[in-house]
Amino acid sequence: MTRFYDARNEYDLESVVELLDMSGVEYSFNANSGERDVTEIMVAEEDLPYAEEVLYLSSRRIFCSLPHG
Repeated sequence: MTRFYDARNEYDLESVVELLDMSGVEYSFNANSGERDVTEIMVAEEDLPYAEEVLYLSSRRIFCSLPHG
């Protein structure tokens, strides 16, 4: 498993976990990140490129769906 994402709060954590679940990417949590209030999300190295793409595309979709004006 390799480090994928550092969730800074519960909302952030739930959002990323939901994306990974919907995409079928297996993950785990690293409780020994050394930083308080940060949860590291780990994914398998072979899944890392796909997980990054899912996260990138979801952020683009959210940004593009914001009202203009």
